[in-house]
Amino acid sequence: MASASYGIDAPGVVRNLALASLGAGLLFLFGRHHLPKPLPEAAALTCLICFAEALAMLWTSLAGKRIAARLLVDCASLDGGERVLDVGCGRGLLVIEAARRLGHGRAVGLDLWNAQDLSGNRAAATQANVDLEGLTDRVALICGNALAMPFPDGSFDAVISSLCLHNLYQADERRRALREVARVLKPGGRAVVQDFRHTAEYATVLRQSGLTVEARRLVRPWLMFPPTWRVVARKPDRPAPS
Repeated sequence: MASASYGIDAPGVVRNLALASLGAGLLFLFGRHHLPKPLPEAAALTCLICFAEALAMLWTSLAGKRIAARLLVDCASLDGGERVLDVGCGRGLLVIEAARRLGHGRAVGLDLWNAQDLSGNRAAATQANVDLEGLTDRVALICGNALAMPFPDGSFDAVISSLCLHNLYQADERRRALREVARVLKPGGRAVVQDFRHTAEYATVLRQSGLTVEARRLVRPWLMFPPTWRVVARKPDRPAPS
């Protein structure tokens, strides 16, 4: 029986690291008797570093991120009846993990499915994973932009996201996306955002958007490469009627 496949993160980076390792290794092999020191030694070190980083990124994509996804969804404290949004759902790892926890809730995956971010990244591949996991009735996939989410205010009990917002290269765009996270979150709901850069900025913007940041912590180092941080924030409940 076929199983869900969640792709290789940043496939271009993994490829470039592998090519750099190969090139540096060849330079060492063919230049160690002809090049002046310390060039052969530097080439050998570059070969080893690039090879190790490529392997670490493959480990993250094939195994580590699956464990990290479960830990991330744990932080959303789901009871089973919530409506959950995954921003930048890719091939569905987080939205599927959330849907597994929802007995009568609903999980929504939002993405533009950029092929540079993830190998085989397309809506059809995500839907195939959802169907393979038997969660078709609990998951909806929507093509949309994190900068202007197509949802009313307060639509979701939880908003989750992993390795997505760093792909917004301008700080003002990241801030807009985080304000959108705060906007579509219901009072009392949690936002859990995981990334390998800008997470201090994420925490600041979520605070400025009225959320209480409960934690910013390093994900278990052996799970994710590059090292990744998780921000957990909660939107305050509505004020009690006077």
